[in-house]
Amino acid sequence: MAGHGLVSAYAALRYDTSVQLKDGRGAGRHVLWPAGWKVCAQDPAAGTDLRGRRVTLTVVKRTESCR
Repeated sequence: MAGHGLVSAYAALRYDTSVQLKDGRGAGRHVLWPAGWKVCAQDPAAGTDLRGRRVTLTVVKRTESCR
């Protein structure tokens, strides 16, 4: 999901997947408009069975670069 928009990332996940968002800038910002954000990293890694697991997506605003 890294490099994709947050809306696309949500669409790729199962409806029952627990998702936690983490501000990639470390500023503790909250995502109010998912279309304005993109995914820089994910945990667990792509391809991991997500049943019963929480997914953490590290995100930044679309105009920012991933570090």
